[in-house]
Amino acid sequence: MTDTNRAIKSDDYSLVLKPLLEVSQVRHVVIASSDGMLVAKSEDLPRHRAEGVAAMSSSVLSAIRATTNAALQPDSDNLIDNPIETITTITKLGTCMMMPAGHNAFLVVVGEQDVPMGVVAGLAARQARKVGETLMSVPARDAGGTPS
Repeated sequence: MTDTNRAIKSDDYSLVLKPLLEVSQVRHVVIASSDGMLVAKSEDLPRHRAEGVAAMSSSVLSAIRATTNAALQPDSDNLIDNPIETITTITKLGTCMMMPAGHNAFLVVVGEQDVPMGVVAGLAARQARKVGETLMSVPARDAGGTPS
């Protein structure tokens, strides 16, 4: 039996996705959990592709974090907290921006190559905060035991 009071409905994220999708050069937006599971997606992105974006983006975030820690940490025995703020890639097919959304999620915005990066980055940062707040407000599942 599923506790529906604890589930996050994808409709809850429409207010997060919509402003980003209103930028004409933005094609898709994906919200994923930090372990790479799809939380929400823009309507026109097929679910199987959105799940792939979520999983691969999680791997990219982990790889970039490990790379920057290996290259930039002054002392490998005393690691400094080094959170990622934004990762942006630009290719012939378009632009992809990833950023954390709270401690347990991240946001992926994909658009045309000429997407206005400043506008998208500022808007994505605001929307990522909303995602983080929403996910942090969901009660944690009980460890062990059976549902009542």
